Amino acid sequence: MRLALFATVLALITACSPVNPISEAEKIDIDCLASQTVVAITAAIRNGTANGASAEDLAAIPDAKIAEARKQLEAKYSGRMDDAFLEYDINHRLQKIETALRNPEDDPEAAAIMTETLALGETCQFGGQS
Repeated sequence: MRLALFATVLALITACSPVNPISEAEKIDIDCLASQTVVAITAAIRNGTANGASAEDLAAIPDAKIAEARKQLEAKYSGRMDDAFLEYDINHRLQKIETALRNPEDDPEAAAIMTETLALGETCQFGGQS
């Protein structure tokens, strides 16, 4: 009986233990990959628009680019749960860029994030030194 109780308590403690947090190095890598993905998304949408792509094709670009980024992240950090953080980071940066392009004076933070994202996306190297 005690053994069963001990096993149950141990299972509950293990199940409730927190997930390893994302390290600072991983955050830097994810910011880089997110920025590169945002740059790739904006370039693909720009090119698609210039080449007369359909609205459906344009709408599919972010999901396709995010899927590519997830594959890169999985290859580097196999088995981790960082892809949720990556997707949040990409979507957050895209939202801020959209806001900055509409009303840069109304949201200086969005303009700063846009500038940072575009610069980082062009200069950093995922998995390496920037």
